[in-house]
Amino acid sequence: MILRAGELGLGHNEVGEELSDIKACLEAVDVQTQLARGELPVVDSPEALPPGDACHFVSPVRFGRRRADQFGHLLLTSGWLKFRGALDVSLAWSEVGSVRRDARDLVVALHDSRRVLRFSCHSLAEAAVGGVIAEHLVRAASSEPSGSPAFHASV
Repeated sequence: MILRAGELGLGHNEVGEELSDIKACLEAVDVQTQLARGELPVVDSPEALPPGDACHFVSPVRFGRRRADQFGHLLLTSGWLKFRGALDVSLAWSEVGSVRRDARDLVVALHDSRRVLRFSCHSLAEAAVGGVIAEHLVRAASSEPSGSPAFHASV
């Protein structure tokens, strides 16, 4: 793509955003391919996790939609969606109805609620990868038998 843009005489300032979009999509497809093979990425967690829980994604984010919103880190673990900042938020995947990506934002809708949480990542690639992993974890939580141990949210 970069070569083709150069052949057309297009500079980075003219196609940089499009190239970022393509890079983000390719990274998300790579993660989807890993998930299809049954390989959930594991990354180092900035905090101790309970036994049996693994961290699959960490990203610096802004929590909310206003300039005065909180900055911190979003962690996606096997059992939880966690925001670590001035105010910590932890949601069990069983309480998350859906996750969708809106450009650099991950929009989290809760079950049985109209409440929506918005986490703004620094890059499209972070949001794309985080969205794929979060969607997978929501599906995994919804397919667990009702007798499985349940996690509950905390703020």
